[in-house]
Amino acid sequence: MSDISRSRDDSASKSKRPALTAFKQQQLRAWQPILTPLPVIITFLVIGIIFIPIGVVLLVASNSVVEYTQRYDDICSNARNGTNSTACSVSINVTQTMQRPVFLYYRLDNFYQNHRRYVRSRDDAQLRGDPIASVGDLVDCDPYISANGSQDINNAYFPCGLIAASFFNDTIALSVQNSGADTPINLRKNGIAWPSDVTKKFGNTPPNQKGIRGPVNNTDEDFIVWMRTAGLPNFKKLYRIIDQDLNPGNYTFAINDNFPVASFSGRKYVVISTVSWIGGKNPFLGWAFIAVGIVCFVQGVAFAIKHKISPRKLGDTKYLDWNK
Repeated sequence: MSDISRSRDDSASKSKRPALTAFKQQQLRAWQPILTPLPVIITFLVIGIIFIPIGVVLLVASNSVVEYTQRYDDICSNARNGTNSTACSVSINVTQTMQRPVFLYYRLDNFYQNHRRYVRSRDDAQLRGDPIASVGDLVDCDPYISANGSQDINNAYFPCGLIAASFFNDTIALSVQNSGADTPINLRKNGIAWPSDVTKKFGNTPPNQKGIRGPVNNTDEDFIVWMRTAGLPNFKKLYRIIDQDLNPGNYTFAINDNFPVASFSGRKYVVISTVSWIGGKNPFLGWAFIAVGIVCFVQGVAFAIKHKISPRKLGDTKYLDWNK
């Protein structure tokens, strides 16, 4: 008899039945809102009343940004005329004063920096300046690790990876025409990259590191900006900062056209722009708030009219008992 009771106790202890508590039996008291017409109508109207003014403010801020864009890859291609020269120039006619700081960007279209294999092709330890002992430590840079796939550390690329290998290497200088002569405008490079990237994510390669050195250092801010990949195929990246006002006039960009885009049907632009408290020119955000606000407000009014003309009789919520 004792053996039978012992087996029953063992089977009870091994049971998967949850303990008889309110939490484990999912019997905790809960509150669930009952969506009656009046709260729904008020919610839609409040959302509309809040979103529409916010959208207007964002749109006004975006429209206050002064921005000029000029494509140059086609102009530079025509300027070569079969020669090996990479030098060309484009002009932008500024019609309204651009208050400092003014930001100079390059823009690329149809360049997919967000491709999975491209994004993964980098080695963060190498970019931080950590010593690399063997080619095997750089597998994250596949397929651009070393010359001819060599396993010799002397043939490893520094920096390695597809992002580094496709570094944007066009150069841009800016001048303005004054009294028939071109006056150069100072372009500041310091400060174009995120401070956290400069101080924490990128460091110089050790001087005694074996391998093939690239044309640019890991701490070059142009390189750091390029290594922060874009999420869309059409993007712009900060190139320089102009610490002076740009008055109306004709501005010339002297460009060394080194970065090829014809193979992937890409396009290159120079962009000069001011910023507002919300950043650069982005009318989409303002219009999105306005559109959502209008839709909610119209729905709220429509529901109110419908409820006023032909209200629907509701049941008495006091008969709802969730404990049964």
